[in-house]
Amino acid sequence: MRWSHGTIVRLTLLLVLAQVAALALGLTVVHRFTSATLLSDARTAAEVARDDLVDDYRQQGLPGLVEAIDYRLKARDDRNFIVLLKGPDGRRLTGNLRQWPSTVADTARWQRIQLYRSGATAPESLGVVTTRLPGGYALLTGEILDAERQLARASETAFLYALAVGIVIAALMAILVAWILARRIDVFSRAAHAFVGGKLDTRVERDETGDAFDRLAVSINAMFGRIAGLVRELRMVTDSMAHDLRSPVSRLKARLEQGLGRTDEPAAQAAIADAIEEADSLHRLLDTALEISRAEAGIGRDQFTRFALRPMLDDLAEVYGPLAEDRGFTIAVDAPSELAIFAHRELLVRALSNLVDNALKYAAGGSAIRIDAQDIGGNRITLTASDDGAGLSERERADAARRFVRLDPARGGAGAGLGLSLVETIAHLHGGTMHLGPNPPHGLRVRLTLPVVS
Repeated sequence: MRWSHGTIVRLTLLLVLAQVAALALGLTVVHRFTSATLLSDARTAAEVARDDLVDDYRQQGLPGLVEAIDYRLKARDDRNFIVLLKGPDGRRLTGNLRQWPSTVADTARWQRIQLYRSGATAPESLGVVTTRLPGGYALLTGEILDAERQLARASETAFLYALAVGIVIAALMAILVAWILARRIDVFSRAAHAFVGGKLDTRVERDETGDAFDRLAVSINAMFGRIAGLVRELRMVTDSMAHDLRSPVSRLKARLEQGLGRTDEPAAQAAIADAIEEADSLHRLLDTALEISRAEAGIGRDQFTRFALRPMLDDLAEVYGPLAEDRGFTIAVDAPSELAIFAHRELLVRALSNLVDNALKYAAGGSAIRIDAQDIGGNRITLTASDDGAGLSERERADAARRFVRLDPARGGAGAGLGLSLVETIAHLHGGTMHLGPNPPHGLRVRLTLPVVS
C-alpha cells in the first residue's frame, strides 16, 4: 500500500486542518463566553453595590454613606470591590481609589478603565459605574477585572496546550482514516491491476458490510464478470476461426503445390507460386492470432522458468546476424551477465524476434539494431529493441500496436499488423507493459517493462 497518493495525502491534511480549525473555534467560543459571563457578573456586582450605597445615602445621609463605605471596605470578603466618594468640590471623601478618574463622568454607564488603587504600585483593569447623589456628591462603584485577566492568561495557556494535543490527536485520527481508505482503495487497485494483466477471474474482495465500498465492489465485480464473459466469447470465436481455418489453408497450399508440379507454363507457375506465398502468409496470420488468443487467456504461465537474459539475447543476435548483415544492419546486445528473470523463454524470444523483424523490414535508412536489458529497480527490468531508422511519429506510435493496423503497406514486406499486438500481449502475460518511443537522434525504441518474478 503506497502513501504517496496525492488524494490520500490531501485528504489527510484536510482532515487535520478541519479538526484543528474546529478545536480552535471551540476554544475561542468557550473563552469568549466565559469572559463575557465574568464581565457580566462584575457589572452586576458593581451596580448592586451602587444601588445599596445610594439607599444608605437616602436613608442616613452623608455620614451614613461614608460609614457604609468604610464598613464595606473593612468587612467585604471580595477584595476586587472598588468604591470612591467625592464631594461637590471634587475632593476625595472616602474609598479605595487615589482619585476620581479624569476619563469617567459623574454619571457614567459601565465602562472599563486602567487605574491605581490606594496602596497599589501598578495600574489595574477596572470595570466601574458612577452616579450623582443629591448635594453634588458623586459615587463610583466597580470591580477589579482580575479574574477576567487571569482567565485570559489561563485561556491562552490552555489554548496552546489543547491545540498541541488536538493537532496530535487530529493527525493520528486523520492518518487512521487515510490508512483505512488507502487499504480499501488498494483492494480495488490490486484487483483492477490483476484483471488488466489478464487474470479475468479476479474479483474485488468484499467485506459483506453493505457500506459504500462493499456496494462498489459488487458493481465492479459485476462489471468484471461481464467483461470476462465477453472476452471469453471473443477469444473463443477468434480461436475457433483461426483453428478451423488452418486445415483448409493447409489443404489449399498442398493442392497449389500439386498444381505447380503439373504445369509447365511459366505464367501459370508464377501465379500458383504467388498463391502459395499468400497461403503461407495467411497461415502465419492464423498462427499469430492463435498465439495472441492463447497468451491473452493466460496459457503458458505454467511454463515460466528462471533463466539468464544475456545468453538468450546473444542467441537471438546470432540467429538474426546473417539476415541483418544481408540487409545492411548490425545487431548489438548489451545486458549484465547476472541479470535473470522468471518468465516464458520461448514467448520472450518470439516477442524480441518480432521487434527485430520489424526493424529489419521498416527501419529504412538505418544500419544498427540494439537489444538491451537492464535492471531498473523495484523488482523490474526492461528489454529494449531500438534502431536508427526513420522512426515513427507520435500518432503512428499510438496506432502501431493496434491489431491488423499496417501504418504504411507501401513500405514493403508481408504482414497483417499483428506483430506488435503479439509483443504487447506477451508483455501483459508477464505482468508488464510495452512502450514505443523515439530513439534520438532518430529511430524507434520499443521497451518492454517486466517484473523479475511474475
